[in-house]
Amino acid sequence: MAGDADDELEPKTTPVGSGRARSPSGALLSPWTAGTRFHSYEIESRLAVGGMAEVWRAKINGLEGFEKRIVIKTMLTNLHHRADLTEMFVSEASLAARLSHPNIVDVLDFGQLEGRYFIAMEYVPGLTLRVAHKQMIAAGGRLPIVATLHILRDVCEALQHMHDLADSDGPLGLLHRDLSPDNVILSTSGTAKLIDFGAARATARTPPGRLFVGKYRYAAPERIRHEGEDCRSDVYSVGVILYECLVGKRPFAGSDADVIKAATSTLACDPLLRVPTLPASVGALVRRATAQKPDDRFASARDLGAALAVCLSELGASSKERDVTDALSALLESTSGAAPPGPRVPDAEAVPEAIEGSSWGSGIALNELEIIEASGPLPVMGQPTRVVEDETRRVSLPVPAEAFAPSTAETARMVSILDRAGVPVSAVHSNPVDPIRGAAERGGTSVVGWRMTSLLTPEAHAELEPAVHLFDLGLKLRAEGRYAEALDAWEKALALAPENRLYQSHLRRLRAQLAVLRRSQTDPDEPWSP
Repeated sequence: MAGDADDELEPKTTPVGSGRARSPSGALLSPWTAGTRFHSYEIESRLAVGGMAEVWRAKINGLEGFEKRIVIKTMLTNLHHRADLTEMFVSEASLAARLSHPNIVDVLDFGQLEGRYFIAMEYVPGLTLRVAHKQMIAAGGRLPIVATLHILRDVCEALQHMHDLADSDGPLGLLHRDLSPDNVILSTSGTAKLIDFGAARATARTPPGRLFVGKYRYAAPERIRHEGEDCRSDVYSVGVILYECLVGKRPFAGSDADVIKAATSTLACDPLLRVPTLPASVGALVRRATAQKPDDRFASARDLGAALAVCLSELGASSKERDVTDALSALLESTSGAAPPGPRVPDAEAVPEAIEGSSWGSGIALNELEIIEASGPLPVMGQPTRVVEDETRRVSLPVPAEAFAPSTAETARMVSILDRAGVPVSAVHSNPVDPIRGAAERGGTSVVGWRMTSLLTPEAHAELEPAVHLFDLGLKLRAEGRYAEALDAWEKALALAPENRLYQSHLRRLRAQLAVLRRSQTDPDEPWSP
């Protein structure tokens, strides 16, 4: 993703009735609507729009009522002729598909289907760190220190997994290079997950590019100067994010030139200068992470994560699940019923090589808006439940039949990224991009992705994933006005994750709201109060 969510463009779709919607770059967007079939996937809604791609919420429908929600990222079709952008998109997918870690969003499938390059990813109900931070600032506070440290410790775990990635030819030297609050999702389970690998680079396999990629406001000085980059460059970015969450402001403000000048001349970012009441150990940690010289920083993301753990211990932190979900619950309590912020004029933020734009003009994606609204009151009696619509539902255009021709054994040539022996290409190719690109050039219309085995234990899956699924189901049922079913889903989620404060608060609020609703139904003269 390029450009900050705070510095985003004006609303990213054209007004209703003005014709087909366009992306920030002016490209026509897909006319997909809810229910559109994309091969074996069913589109539910568009989550976000950028200059290079669209992001969709979708689902997989299987046998015996099986249904799984996922996220699909599709490259804008009018950019397919750009070999450099296609390479970037395919590289993002192929690198991300190698990663398998609880703090990294899983890539489930990727390739080319029905004339579109796509990446199918795990759906994570939750808020980005950017939105959580902005909502807390708007409510007059900041994210609690312990929650912030837990979140950034998760990010360090994800980064260490990336930095350690290797294959038969040795380490890849993989760096994220675009760390920012936009690219960290806070799951409703309390776990932080790293997303968006469009700027990632395997430094051991590819030469440095001529242009800067990422966001200057979070980039290490050596990257801005084009003096090289390594894992300590990502460590620096984590330090800047930590500073911003603790202080409520970025360390470097102003124009693009102002940010570059400050970032390349400041010895380190010291949060104590703005918030003297912060623990001294936390201030020292941020200063070391953001040191001007890489040799003065933590040597690895693992070392930074260990230092964060020490600070958490000193502060008497509880479990990550309890501390982070408590912060999310407080955030949603403070914003319940409030309308999301409107679009704003962007600050100057030049990024020479655009990776990806951000979500809605408000900075809040559809799934985030649903979670926020689920903390608000039930609709007044006699009024229908408001259905959140995305922009594509307001564009009434016929979908060309040839654009979504059904795939059959006769019409679709399936090109797998598994070799003929059924071995993942990563085991036999140093760069999976090559066979994927070759398959596309040979005329294949589909590339079937593969997924590595998750590092989560079966026990962790049994406790975490079903609870997240049930809470997300409750959000959907509540939005549809099926309150008793939503209550049941949330009760089951809380039974699986009893320390989750977010589940507790939603369940408590819905029970109280339903009690009022039932009283109003038995006593029509009693005033309705949501």
